[in-house]
Amino acid sequence: MNDPKPFDISAEFLLNYLFPDHTDQWQAEYAGAFYRNYSPDILSFEEDRQTVRLSRDGFLRLLPQGIIAPDNILKGKGFEQKYEQLKKKEELLKDLFKPVDTLNFRFRLHIEKETSQLSSEKLALLLKYYFDYELEKEKNPYIRKTAPLLLLVSHLRADFSFLHTLLKCLFGCPVEMTTGRYTWDEGNEYSQPAITFQLIVPDLTTEAYNQLKLTVDPFADFIREWFIPFDTHCAIVIKHHNHPFVLGDALTLDYNTETHEHSSTQHIDTNRNPL
Repeated sequence: MNDPKPFDISAEFLLNYLFPDHTDQWQAEYAGAFYRNYSPDILSFEEDRQTVRLSRDGFLRLLPQGIIAPDNILKGKGFEQKYEQLKKKEELLKDLFKPVDTLNFRFRLHIEKETSQLSSEKLALLLKYYFDYELEKEKNPYIRKTAPLLLLVSHLRADFSFLHTLLKCLFGCPVEMTTGRYTWDEGNEYSQPAITFQLIVPDLTTEAYNQLKLTVDPFADFIREWFIPFDTHCAIVIKHHNHPFVLGDALTLDYNTETHEHSSTQHIDTNRNPL
């Protein structure tokens, strides 16, 4: 899929996104659709004057050509003078119909805003109806960003390469992915497929680790529930960036740290395959 280009983004979408409270304040100036062939929809805008210049045809373009320039008006002597008079007439007509263009543009701004709101409401409705998941009640920022992908979960479940890329984008850090076999006890003959994602977070303090873990753990549960096959053991863990150990520095706990809260031992086969 090609990357989106600024030429494809409408002025209504951009202005509603950047200035959601200025919908009824913009003054529109239509420069002509000729510029649209090689320019973005918005040629320029002045935030202080609430004026936007667009590469579109305005209401003037809908009028018969003879109103602006009768046929053969530029023929004969005095070409430059006739041309200057014609341009002045065109500018006067543009000013005359500018309120019409502005009202039309504001109307389109309202349509774009309502469409965006309906799309957002539609997404929440679909997630509730098909997955019994209430997006509005979700507080975890990583889950909120991932929840819309539930609509594609039948294609994304067990796509570990996609999950690897998703984690890198969400957390903004390197992610190591390893696969192997998971057993409940070392030496147990029964095992299941296992995959581990390690978030390599640099300069991680103990406080920052604890705060990040509060959001990562519920997110990992969400990923396991929807995107991991039921027979696969999945872990998403936080790993401190590998800095040289300095005597006296405080250590940050990571997923390798053993605590006394667990009464059973979990073991992942050491014959793992790094990906």
